[in-house]
Amino acid sequence: MGILDKKYSPGKKYYIISHMTKLTKIVATIGPSSDSEEMIEKLINAGVNIFRFNFKHNTVEWHNDRIARVNQVAKKMGVTVGTLIDLQGPEIRILMPQEQIELKKDDLLIFGEEAFSSKEKGISITHPQIIQHLKTGQKLLADDGTLPFFVEKVGSKTYLKCGTNGVLKNRKSLVIPGADFPFPVLVDRDFDGLKLVQKNEIDFIALSFVRSAQDLKTVKKEMQKNKIKAKLIAKIETRKALNDLDNIIVNCDGIMVARGDLGVELPIEEVPYYQKIIIKKSLEQGIPVITATQMLQSMVDNPYPTRAEVSDVANATYDLTDAVMLSGETASGKHPLEAVDMMRKTAIFNEVKFSTDTRIKYSFKKDGNTSLICESAYNLYLAMSKNKEKLVGFIVFTKTGKTARLLSNYRPILPIYAITGDKKTCDSLSINFAVSPYLKDSKNVHGSIDFLLKKDLVKKGQLLIVVQADLPMIEGSTSTVRITAV
Repeated sequence: MGILDKKYSPGKKYYIISHMTKLTKIVATIGPSSDSEEMIEKLINAGVNIFRFNFKHNTVEWHNDRIARVNQVAKKMGVTVGTLIDLQGPEIRILMPQEQIELKKDDLLIFGEEAFSSKEKGISITHPQIIQHLKTGQKLLADDGTLPFFVEKVGSKTYLKCGTNGVLKNRKSLVIPGADFPFPVLVDRDFDGLKLVQKNEIDFIALSFVRSAQDLKTVKKEMQKNKIKAKLIAKIETRKALNDLDNIIVNCDGIMVARGDLGVELPIEEVPYYQKIIIKKSLEQGIPVITATQMLQSMVDNPYPTRAEVSDVANATYDLTDAVMLSGETASGKHPLEAVDMMRKTAIFNEVKFSTDTRIKYSFKKDGNTSLICESAYNLYLAMSKNKEKLVGFIVFTKTGKTARLLSNYRPILPIYAITGDKKTCDSLSINFAVSPYLKDSKNVHGSIDFLLKKDLVKKGQLLIVVQADLPMIEGSTSTVRITAV
């Protein structure tokens, strides 16, 4: 994915792409602010690598239409763009008769399905069966923790006492910190989401509120039943998930540090520490990791972020995350394009500032000959960088994407041009740090170099490290590392 050499202005129809390369990937949530064909094209040019479809909102038909739209725009542009469906999972959401209610501190709300028949002001939830298990004094947090409530039992009725003034909107999230109830892994709406994944060949499925590795195994069974080959991303947003983190990581294809609800389940000051732990463990296991939630939150309303938000994005690149994510900033915010632009600029400047041999800090999983070949390529990269050679990137020929992913794990600060003849592999590499995937049948090095020359990604006289197999495009046969001149 290229970056921009000029800032977008309303008078221009498109961004101008320069020869520089962004290594950290950007995930953007699509919504009313970003779902037109023109805006999708601008966002791709601005640096978006993956579009997220939040299945907690909008209809199945809406998502189906926008997924098709993203794929059509990407095909027209001739670029690789990933698609991610974010399933609801065992999440609790507010249900109430009206779209919103104004609350004052110490207000009492009837809590349960009676809210729809009672004359008293009240709310229910998507899993009302758990209300009977709540005890007086139990704290509940709505709308990403901004509205606290406390349970009060009065005879046979259950009430919620408001902890602050505010406005509560219908369908907002509700978290019960530390609660452990027998929620289903997938709700009815998620099964519709899986059908959509199959129909549209979605690249990534994110499961919300993962509690243990068993949740992922349950989803995998459903995926196998429906012949779904998407990569499964586990969202870490509960304390239970942190307690089973090692098992979760080995049972999924990627991790999302979902800091919104994680910051409700945990004391908020603990979240930065766990972000680093989750990224480190993901890196060492060799799976991609997305850092998400409120990265540029003020840009939902404002054209510029706070300094603290920019520092947050920069620190995620220092943590060596594969990707950073925008939620409301691009889905419903007033400045989706400016938010992507700011994230891209922040990533580009900072991702190269603390380059070092990552093996000093991380103990990477070694698995077979391909791992050793990728380590050899990384050693060659370090040596050439030290000697200030004209090295501008890697060419990796891959059938399954394994070689590109393993090399990405070392976090070289040069692009990894992954050449594959498999579209599913190509799209799945849209999430990996530094990997620029291209769908191309050629297994010939010179033909691939000509391809990169035509795309203006390399220039004559520059050097590339080539990683390939003796038996091209045969899974597991990667065996050669060499330097070639453009």
